[in-house]
Amino acid sequence: MRTYLIDDEGKEIIVDLTRSKVHDYNLVEFDYQTLEDNKQTNKETMWVKKVSGQYFVSNDQKNWAKIPRQDLPSRMINVNTTYSIFRGFKPSGLAGADEGELLTKMPGKIVKIIAEVGQEVKKGETLIILEAMKMENEIKSGLDGVVKAIHVSEGDALEQNVLMMEVEAK
Repeated sequence: MRTYLIDDEGKEIIVDLTRSKVHDYNLVEFDYQTLEDNKQTNKETMWVKKVSGQYFVSNDQKNWAKIPRQDLPSRMINVNTTYSIFRGFKPSGLAGADEGELLTKMPGKIVKIIAEVGQEVKKGETLIILEAMKMENEIKSGLDGVVKAIHVSEGDALEQNVLMMEVEAK
């Protein structure tokens, strides 16, 4: 999943989860990279393990730090800069979202992804089926184009305003 850190002046840092591997039900490995100005600035692997209901994180599997229970923050302070944090999407006011960015309008669960990356689609064509409020909703393309990226998987539970898919105009 992509996370955007955007400061008050509009400068952004992108953090991408590039791979996750479940070793067993108590140990998960995550690879991520940080991008600034479309250039990779950091690449790292982290491990998260669960022991007796507590979570611990490590970047070397030797030294482990307990992860405190907390809600996911929406703002972060780093030295003299305050960042707003957006998980899985970049708000349209900051990103220039268009009809080609399919965002969830309400919380829901991805039931089926019909389109594939690289597929040509027509305006009004169903691309994703999202279950919300116990109803299946067809998410349709807002333009004729090609599917550029899919940011979700079947079974994902999503909050409101999450970027699910990008369609590039032809």
